[in-house]
Amino acid sequence: MKNHIILYSLAVLPLITFANEKDTLDVSLDETIRDTISTLDSSTSLATSDVLVSDLSVNRPSIEPIYKELFTSEDIVSFDDDRIPVDEELFKYHVSTKEFSVPMEYNHLVKAQIDYFGTRWQSKLKQMVTKSQYFFPYYEEVLSEFDMPLEIKFLSIIESGLNPYAYSRAGAAGAWQFMPVTGRIFDLDINRSVDERRSVEKSTRAACTYLKQMYNQYDDWLVALAAYNCGPGNVRKAMRHSGKSDFWGMYNYLPRETKNYVPKFIAMTYMMTFYDQYGITAAPVDGEYFNYETVFCKKGLDFDVIAERVGITSEQLRKYNPELKTTSLPAYTNGYQLNIPFGTADLFYSSLDDIYAVSLVKLEEKRIAEANKPKVIYHYVRKGECLPIIARKYDCSVSQLKSWNGIRGTIIYPKQKLKIYRS
Repeated sequence: MKNHIILYSLAVLPLITFANEKDTLDVSLDETIRDTISTLDSSTSLATSDVLVSDLSVNRPSIEPIYKELFTSEDIVSFDDDRIPVDEELFKYHVSTKEFSVPMEYNHLVKAQIDYFGTRWQSKLKQMVTKSQYFFPYYEEVLSEFDMPLEIKFLSIIESGLNPYAYSRAGAAGAWQFMPVTGRIFDLDINRSVDERRSVEKSTRAACTYLKQMYNQYDDWLVALAAYNCGPGNVRKAMRHSGKSDFWGMYNYLPRETKNYVPKFIAMTYMMTFYDQYGITAAPVDGEYFNYETVFCKKGLDFDVIAERVGITSEQLRKYNPELKTTSLPAYTNGYQLNIPFGTADLFYSSLDDIYAVSLVKLEEKRIAEANKPKVIYHYVRKGECLPIIARKYDCSVSQLKSWNGIRGTIIYPKQKLKIYRS
């Protein structure tokens, strides 16, 4: 599999909600606009960071992505009344020029989202255009492998704003916003060392597996997207109550967020595809951590040594590998695939013997330090005992006992738990 350069930026996609003003749909536009403002005010709880997410595949040498040159500008295009000048006829014409497999339907719900993404959210949309040049080549490769519509790639913008470090208040994480339980169901490791929901390569494959399962179950991509958002249980419930099996038919019986989720996807797909038709340009984005290549690290290599040999700090190296929670390599028996700055793979492999030798020395030093580290034991005070008696018993001083346990005076109590350090 080819490796790809993946972009990450400070932008986090706000969770935007709009709804219907018609009697057939049960949420008013004014109400959803209030929801939007509330959500935007609270969106700062999502994690942000300027780090790079990686493709962890190393079957072939990493390569720089080939993508179209973009004219970039910070300029914001203004539209009358904050509305994009598109109607159903123009929308359908634009859509007809592309080969979309997901139904691209136009209605006032979709139009409201198009207006939002193209006006008030335009500055972020411009960043998405630039960032997508790095994310989407890999997304399209995996989507093709799963025989899925390529436009599903735009769902990651709706989920996270192409932000692998995004966290929701509910606990979802990563570019595809997996909850911990769902992530583990789809074989994403979440432990003290790693959170594979933050791995673009692994989470993208998990998302495609999930979405393909939903499509195979419902034979409808819009319903599959709805199930990805609210779960198949809520979709079955909506089907049962509505007597319909299509998204728009069951619309009124879906959770509010899901009602807006599919229109947002359609609107985002449209604006990301036809933004230039409205004079919108891509925004320049800082690319410090955008370029990377992937190397294979055998078990026992030291993270700090690798960072030093490729000319960066350990913290910088961790930013190239956002699934890592610490500046250390996971202790996988079959090794680990690590992202390093683009152009440093030759340096890594030419220094590999030295890296391994120094890593062994550091490993032994850590082992010795751990062996010599004072061990903690606990003493439970018995009736009649005092600090001097306990100190003599453990061959330490009274001042040490007091320091270890935060005791200021000399009074201790029966059954009190005291910490003792032993060499």
